[in-house]
Amino acid sequence: MNLTKSQAIEIFGSQSEIGRALGISRSAVSLWPDVLDQRRTDELVGAAARLGKSLPDGFVATAEQAAA
Repeated sequence: MNLTKSQAIEIFGSQSEIGRALGISRSAVSLWPDVLDQRRTDELVGAAARLGKSLPDGFVATAEQAAA
């Protein structure tokens, strides 16, 4: 499952905050496509975890779902 740019902005609050979290510029974030690739999604999930940000409901599987 990949994040959309809208979901990423919702998680971090703004394109500027995404840039700060990933060490890139806001203008680089503005060039992203609407649906992010797996690498970018993984980077965002890692940054969100590091910064204590919540991910969208249903985005992260529970232990029971992962085991099934």
